[in-house]
Amino acid sequence: MSEFAVNLRDRVRQAREDVQIAKQASDEDRASAVGADLANLERLAAEHGVDLPEQPSGDARA
Repeated sequence: MSEFAVNLRDRVRQAREDVQIAKQASDEDRASAVGADLANLERLAAEHGVDLPEQPSGDARA
């Protein structure tokens, strides 16, 4: 796997975690902002053919 793909997968994983943390803290503004970043990362992955790990149960995006 290319360095680009590894980095992108790591950024998606971290963004998913950050959304969950923000939601648990009831920080809807942060969850929304990170969710938007996550959507952009997922779009970028799709455009470049980078397979992402399955989304955990429940959508992480805000």
